[in-house]
Amino acid sequence: MDKMESTAISETADWLEAHVDDIVGKNVALDTGAINALLDALNVLPRPVATYLDMAQEKYYEDGSSHDLDLDGGKAPVSEVHDRLMVNHVDGVLPENEIHFTYNHEDVYQDGYAPRRDCQIMMYALEVLGALAGVHGYGLFADHLKSDAVVSIALSAKTLADWQQQEAAV
Repeated sequence: MDKMESTAISETADWLEAHVDDIVGKNVALDTGAINALLDALNVLPRPVATYLDMAQEKYYEDGSSHDLDLDGGKAPVSEVHDRLMVNHVDGVLPENEIHFTYNHEDVYQDGYAPRRDCQIMMYALEVLGALAGVHGYGLFADHLKSDAVVSIALSAKTLADWQQQEAAV
């Protein structure tokens, strides 16, 4: 893969923010491929992020999870997880390559699927990651960002895109 521009994550977050109404209104399709390419460029996961969404939850728990997501679906695919591990803050000492992300759990199915909430979770996480990438590039993510946070962003994107493909209720 070509080297990703340091501003690509922030630009994607800004685009999501500007288009959230159109995405939720099903007027603009969400490009999961572009989001997954950003996530793969972080080099947190050994395989492309999309492969984890089809993996059984029990296999992901054993072979890649940071053990933060609520994975209780056994053989059900990761794509069916309702929990999201949202990146909500980053701090640290950049010259010493010491950073710390903070996270919180979000359930986008609390009262039925909430596409706007899923889009906002993805957008906010990308804003936080984009702030670091814009200043320091992509080098710190592999050692400091939790795999479940990366999978959560991809999960939000896939769930939202799948929801967009559903027929409008009559």
